Amino acid sequence: MGLEDFYGIPGNDKGGALLIVLAIMLMLIIAALMAVDTAQTDIDLSFNQLHYDQAFYVADAGLKQAHYQLMQYNQWETGFVNVVFDEGEYSVAVIHSDVDSLIIDTVTLRATGVVDGAVANLEAIVVPELWFPFQFAVFGDDSLIMTNSCCTDSYNSDSGSFAGTVDSVEGDIASNGLVELTNTALVGGDASTSDTGGLSLCATCVVEEDTASGVEPYTLDPIPDSQFTYAHDFNSAPGGMSGSFTYDPVTHDLTMGTMDVVQLDGGVYYFNDINFEANSQLHVTPGHKVMIYMTGNLLLQSNTSVNPNGLPSDLMIFSSGSFTTMGTSIDVTASFYGPDADVFIGNSCDFFGSVIADAVIIDNSVCAHYDRALSAYAAGVTGKMILLAWKEL
Repeated sequence: MGLEDFYGIPGNDKGGALLIVLAIMLMLIIAALMAVDTAQTDIDLSFNQLHYDQAFYVADAGLKQAHYQLMQYNQWETGFVNVVFDEGEYSVAVIHSDVDSLIIDTVTLRATGVVDGAVANLEAIVVPELWFPFQFAVFGDDSLIMTNSCCTDSYNSDSGSFAGTVDSVEGDIASNGLVELTNTALVGGDASTSDTGGLSLCATCVVEEDTASGVEPYTLDPIPDSQFTYAHDFNSAPGGMSGSFTYDPVTHDLTMGTMDVVQLDGGVYYFNDINFEANSQLHVTPGHKVMIYMTGNLLLQSNTSVNPNGLPSDLMIFSSGSFTTMGTSIDVTASFYGPDADVFIGNSCDFFGSVIADAVIIDNSVCAHYDRALSAYAAGVTGKMILLAWKEL
């Protein structure tokens, strides 16, 4: 008996069994080769993804460096070309609004990162940081004193008249130094200071909302010299002025004599001293916006009326000098910003808007009526550039 008979395999089937075994071996070999090829493809894809991820972060580094350059100088437009970074390099194009009129006041950054042949492209939109300087009824960086029946409250010119929107909240006062309230002073809002011992309230004084000391200091930004230079070079005075007044084009002093009335059209004005004599008036043309930059002192005498029936946002005064009232019955509707200014407002004055200065004294039946609409009113830009949005291209 042969082995084929013992195992039950006919002799003529041995070749078929061998072919089956060889076919199975071939299939296993093919499967192994395919697995190796798949593994190699996965490895290649992983390396490609790794290189792309690296290129992405290289491009992102280019965006951050370009943003930093814009923060130092917002007119920077040089960009970068093939800057080596880590294992790759980046290039950044800077597109200002003077190149593309559809993106006024913005800068577009387009960055390309390259690592070992992998390329990533990113785009970012950078915009000027807006400046919102009028966040308080009254702010005195060094000190703020309210005495003799003075008060603050608030209204909203965006919603209606003073009488229709007046409220005993949000007429906030603040300082980074002394806040002193004496002799029945009333604050229709918060009273705060960053000085831990700088809040002094008399027994008959009232703060309608919160009092706090040791709060985060409020930064009072300086008025950039460039803004004074611009106002000087593009001064709307005296061409934008009508009425009775005296203006010296050499000294840039403006005087309104007794009973004088002057009207300002919209624009930017540059003055040194401004003197309102008794019973004088200053009006802003309805629907116009006026920004005054002054290097000297602002003096308002009895029965002066400034921007009556207007909005505080219609007349903004940026000053490096003092602001003083003398006499009684003075009405002002304006926003005053003087980070180095000493301010004294006294004797039955009503101030509609906001007063931001270095040292402020409000005395003798004065009331500061804060226009809540000013909190969202941008008076310009800070000079800084902020990253608004970015995307992968």
